[in-house]
Amino acid sequence: MRILVVGTGGVGAAFAAIAVRRSFFEHCALADYDPARPKAVADDLDDSRISAHQVDAS
Repeated sequence: MRILVVGTGGVGAAFAAIAVRRSFFEHCALADYDPARPKAVADDLDDSRISAHQVDAS
């Protein structure tokens, strides 16, 4: 399963932190308007299944 999380504020970051403890997914893309936010979350989690991306979903 591949997952896209749009928004890496409190809820998105919490989801990612919980998800890395699970084995049910092969990849999780974290996306936010501010590219520093998903990068910070991905760097903190240090899991090769997590990637960070910039997106404007407005």
